[in-house]
Amino acid sequence: MRCRSLPGWLAALLIAAIGALSLAACEDSSSSGSTLPRNVVVPLSVVNQFFPDVTQEASTGQNTTAVGNPTATRSVIYATSDGSKKVTLTVDQYGSAGDASSAYQQAVQKSEEVPGFTPLPTPNVGQQAFAGTVTMGTETHVGLGALDGTLIVGATLAGYDATPNNIAQLVALASTEDAAAKAALGVSGSR
Repeated sequence: MRCRSLPGWLAALLIAAIGALSLAACEDSSSSGSTLPRNVVVPLSVVNQFFPDVTQEASTGQNTTAVGNPTATRSVIYATSDGSKKVTLTVDQYGSAGDASSAYQQAVQKSEEVPGFTPLPTPNVGQQAFAGTVTMGTETHVGLGALDGTLIVGATLAGYDATPNNIAQLVALASTEDAAAKAALGVSGSR
């Protein structure tokens, strides 16, 4: 079992993007699965259509903050040129729809327990989804997570205000990412 600092855990679950945030002191998630191919996450050019100020891919690799026991994951962080704003997309693939659903429910529960967590209207992404926002210090995080069959797709903003336009753009990007992940992996979703 690994423990994280409160700010680190906040960022971790936003990156995991199961809809919002978690400040749980420790995690029991496993990131022992493999890394999904890079093409399961949309490229910078697609992210830039929704967030034009994002100019670079800051990092990519396994989603070490995935909840439960995914078989494989991928996380990509995009950023503005000065790094003050970030968009993170994640895809976690599970061995069964039941495993994915269980991980999704666990993350939703933890997120709802975060002090200062504000739920947002339910986004129309995947089979089930939820979204929320929290501000810690001067930085706002807006995140959403979507369960879609054996996949959990996440999308998170850091450093952006939780304006209706930014939220709408994040939901649209998450929907685009969900479709791209399913196509790249050859899996069908529930929609």
